[in-house]
Amino acid sequence: MAHWLAGGGLSPEQFRLGLTRLEDRKLKRFGFKISSSVSEDKLVHFTLRFAETDEFCSSMDVDSATGEMTTQHACV
Repeated sequence: MAHWLAGGGLSPEQFRLGLTRLEDRKLKRFGFKISSSVSEDKLVHFTLRFAETDEFCSSMDVDSATGEMTTQHACV
């Protein structure tokens, strides 16, 4: 979804809100919750956690202009 929305002229904040809203309901069905923020260098940071335990699962930093992303995984 992040690649699809990237490069479309959205501000980092619009990108963050759009992607978080699109993914939130779907992730809740699978027992996860998503949070997001925009860094000073305009990267959008998403964090995925287990809803019941708040345990970290993964995170992703996305450049909303280019779609370039880096991920960090902790769950299997």
